[in-house]
Amino acid sequence: MIYTARGAIHKGELGVTLGHEHIKWETDEFWANSMYFDKKYQVENIETDMKHIIPIMLDIKARGGKSIVETSPPIGGQNVRLLKVLSEQTDMHIIPCTGWNMTKQLYEVFPDHFEEQLANRWIKDFKEGLGCIDGIVIRPGHIKLLLDKGALSSVDKAMLIAAVRASKETSLPIHCHILEAEMVHEVIQVLNGVNADYNKFLWAHADRDANRETVELAAKKGMWIGIDNIRKGTSAQKFELLSYIISLNYGHKVLLSQDYDFYSEGKESMDHHPCTSIFDEFIPYCVANGMNRQEIIRIMTENPANFYDVDAI
Repeated sequence: MIYTARGAIHKGELGVTLGHEHIKWETDEFWANSMYFDKKYQVENIETDMKHIIPIMLDIKARGGKSIVETSPPIGGQNVRLLKVLSEQTDMHIIPCTGWNMTKQLYEVFPDHFEEQLANRWIKDFKEGLGCIDGIVIRPGHIKLLLDKGALSSVDKAMLIAAVRASKETSLPIHCHILEAEMVHEVIQVLNGVNADYNKFLWAHADRDANRETVELAAKKGMWIGIDNIRKGTSAQKFELLSYIISLNYGHKVLLSQDYDFYSEGKESMDHHPCTSIFDEFIPYCVANGMNRQEIIRIMTENPANFYDVDAI
């Protein structure tokens, strides 16, 4: 099953999916914490937010999109009430997440049993839900981590270990933001140390630092690879990386997306937003350069359905 803002669905219902987007990132961590820990939502702002977000989602839907993976972790202000209403009004699936949910400096204050406590929290999010909205228990469909740049820090190592523990308990996949290819080697060391299942681990933003040797290493380990910055004007670069991954016979473990913030883009310009670039620019570019359109649609349909498929509770 795949867990969405309207409840669990069968993987066959997911359809064409953008595997890494943001509905609305909340920069105010105090308010983000209120939504996550206290289940308090600014209901009065939801209608205003929807005016900026719904037209973008409908534009995506008009181009064949069916589902959105919400990759704003709890500390980024994921509003599950907003997600549910958006999903209902657009008839699109939205996959919420648990994951990075506190200021990382807390590790320095409470290092003892950190991994265990954090894993337990994420397990609880899955078993009890991120919230219960109108009688629907909204469970996370993945665990989202954001690793800092540079050498892997102690807190990021601890978060990785916690995520693997939670994943083993719940079968949730891990969606891990890694901006530098060099860091992937350190991540692999940590994952090997806890006997992680690489079929449950996604290297998000692999296209930011598209080092072919590291991409090949990730493929050999069985890690999922995210080409998720397919933004306006980037088609040639992203096509080259996707073609290389397909040449490794690894096209079945790639997720494609754009990494836009729908609220911010809609607020800036509803008429000229870039949130359909993957459909308007990237897919036509791929087809013009010899890639089969149906293969791209298959990648955007079957791959996320396989990655986000979670064993039934």
